[in-house]
Amino acid sequence: MDKPILIFIILLLLAKHFIASRFEVNLVRQLSNRNLSQNFVVSPFAIRQALVLLYLGKDTRRDYQLARALKITGRLNGKIISYFGKARFKAIKQDFTMANRIYLAPDYSTLEQLKKLSANIGVDVENMNFAENSKSEDEIKQWLNNLIDKSGLNLFANNDVSNITQMVAVQGISVSPLWKHRAISMSKMPFSIARPNRKPFVYKVQMMYTVAPFEYFNDEDVRGVMIPFSKTDIGMLVLLPRRQLSTQKVLQNLDKYLQIKLQKAEETHLLLPIFTVQETINLNDALQALGIKKIFTEDDDDSQATVAKFRQYAQLESKPNRVLMSADIGGDNDQRVVNVNKPFVFVIKDQNTIYMVGRMESIR
Repeated sequence: MDKPILIFIILLLLAKHFIASRFEVNLVRQLSNRNLSQNFVVSPFAIRQALVLLYLGKDTRRDYQLARALKITGRLNGKIISYFGKARFKAIKQDFTMANRIYLAPDYSTLEQLKKLSANIGVDVENMNFAENSKSEDEIKQWLNNLIDKSGLNLFANNDVSNITQMVAVQGISVSPLWKHRAISMSKMPFSIARPNRKPFVYKVQMMYTVAPFEYFNDEDVRGVMIPFSKTDIGMLVLLPRRQLSTQKVLQNLDKYLQIKLQKAEETHLLLPIFTVQETINLNDALQALGIKKIFTEDDDDSQATVAKFRQYAQLESKPNRVLMSADIGGDNDQRVVNVNKPFVFVIKDQNTIYMVGRMESIR
């Protein structure tokens, strides 16, 4: 095969994978423009599941705002359903804990159609009378708590649900990765946080250490390393900003860094902090900023009332897969060393799906 043709085919494949993740990247950009916690995590895949079900569940007239935001205009229903089936199967195989449910008022127009499709997408659909707002909120929180411990505690603000509410979409996802390359030892190592016009704040955190072949890239702005999981081709891409680049800038330009091709795996000394991050996010504003309006106003664009609520709880626990002994850690000068010793962004993904995105500004 001619080299130019081969390059063209590779570029087409890269573009296909990027387009498949465009909604996720746009959502992360919108969230990063808002007041996020220093350490946060979100599952773009889980919210996309819920929105796709709402799109496919229309009996007749489709919501083209949803189609444009989700980047599925012109896609066949069968292909959409097949994609989510494969992505969910892989996540379950990797032991992700996932909960996804849409609560709808009894008079919601497409309730029965949504119930027929729900199993294909992996999103439950339930009736809910929202008139008794506190009782409704308690029931939803209890459902989520039963699947992921304490995940429903901060799901709603006071009187978040009312008698005008028509829909509450809730996602929960918890991931504790099983690493393909198991950690060898752990040790307390320096972690440095840059501060404007001041010396960096440096303190020691618990890190796990391994040496194994890892895919990577070196960009002028960001250094990336892909840490594979054990059971599938899902992995955690760690993005380490260089110079004075902030994690917020990395999140806002995530599309740029996800398009950088990873280099062939090389033997690498990896030091990764042991950390847990969890977040409860109100997604309403970010979704509306993406052009999704109708489901929030019940097709009345002039309405100031919000009839839909989108809430998500996400948790990531990065730790060794076994009990480790503490040890001094170091890499040979002539070998690659990736030391995640400053704020970073992480993306849990495979070739086609972004399951989670987050950042760690500090390690507690």
